[in-house]
Amino acid sequence: MRLNAFQLKIVAMVFMVLDHVASFFPGDIPQWFHWVGRIASPIFFYFAVEGFNHTRNRVQYMLRLFTWAFVMWGGSQLIHLLSGQERGIHNNIFLSLGLAVMMMCGLEMIRKGRQGLTMGLLIALAAAAAGMFTEASLYGVLMTLIFYYARKRKWLMGLLYVGVFLIFCLLGQELTYDQLFFADPQWMMVLAVPFILLYNGERGWNNTFTKYMFYAFYPLHIWIIYIISALMQ
Repeated sequence: MRLNAFQLKIVAMVFMVLDHVASFFPGDIPQWFHWVGRIASPIFFYFAVEGFNHTRNRVQYMLRLFTWAFVMWGGSQLIHLLSGQERGIHNNIFLSLGLAVMMMCGLEMIRKGRQGLTMGLLIALAAAAAGMFTEASLYGVLMTLIFYYARKRKWLMGLLYVGVFLIFCLLGQELTYDQLFFADPQWMMVLAVPFILLYNGERGWNNTFTKYMFYAFYPLHIWIIYIISALMQ
């Protein structure tokens, strides 16, 4: 079975919703919601790299992500203020993805020659450093680099991704059941690899509605889950 981009994004969206439900209703939701939730982010970063390589205007693509990051931030601040809850909404994957695209713009400038080498290096380093302080943190930077440099060799990309993430997620940890499956299950991001390898390179259902559906769904589903959790307090 092979999956197109639309189908894979739907899979990632379902996993993402389960993860956020577990985040806003701690203690009431099975732990496996968090496990499958670890699969979502790598799929979205993979498609950010794919989008970067297929878009006709990379700057416009980056600015679109930053615009949605601002919308997400502003809406989250407003909803948090109106809810009166102590806990705010800190999710904003758009900012992580926008900085990932910015970093790739810098890497492209480096790749194309000496004229833009210094500027490209500064842009890439600044975006990578800023990305460390976003929702995706170091993991987002590493995913972007692996997907960017190895995208044409998917099996190599998969092996690199699994190796790097197992090292970064498990190094220095106590390899106990409780630690691996409850305290810090971030290593389960490697489970995204089989889904990415199933990608057939086709866009699938693609129009203006589906394009903006993915952008709008992210903030809307988080805000709805947050409001429901606030009402149930």
